[in-house]
Amino acid sequence: MTECLLACGADRALQEWLQSPALQQSARLQGLAGFFNWWGGDGVIALGVLLWLLPRLLRHRQLAVVGVRGLEGLAVASAISAIVKGFAGRARPFVTPGEPWHFSLLHGWTDAHYFSMPSGHTTATFAFAVASTMAIRGWNRGGRALWGAEMICSAIAVAWARAYTDQHWFTDVLAGATIGIVTGWLIGRWHLRRGDTAFDRVLAGAEPAK
Repeated sequence: MTECLLACGADRALQEWLQSPALQQSARLQGLAGFFNWWGGDGVIALGVLLWLLPRLLRHRQLAVVGVRGLEGLAVASAISAIVKGFAGRARPFVTPGEPWHFSLLHGWTDAHYFSMPSGHTTATFAFAVASTMAIRGWNRGGRALWGAEMICSAIAVAWARAYTDQHWFTDVLAGATIGIVTGWLIGRWHLRRGDTAFDRVLAGAEPAK
């Protein structure tokens, strides 16, 4: 009970702060929010497809695997997120301002206004970030760390944008980040243990002859 009260308090406080006139009237913040809302949807998918198809055509298997893994993590995590959203039926912040406790079981399947928890954009970008970073091979440590940091920072920015535009509560983006990170890590870990798989050979091409 105490945890629920704390979570609701955090949701209400963050919504009140982000929706304050001082922040909402900032053209720069509005622009950033618009960009990262796009990035959390079509943008990250486009990056994954580009990282997969272009290296695949150029027979650069290692880079193609990065794109494949990112898209795999994104797809699986997004499916999990959508199922949870449909069952939870949580009202979006703009529907019930200042009242984050509105859940209606199964309502999310029939009304997008009750499709709030977890944040799908946040789920997708965190899953892509973790899964793609774990797939990087042959890069030096600095390059891999830079890629991972850029992907995670962009995912955090997406979480902020979803809350800033009043599409999600703080706990929605927190739940989305958790699902994305765990799913991306599990998928990356599974492939690292399995090594070369038929899945990767079909989508990314065969391992180069040694």
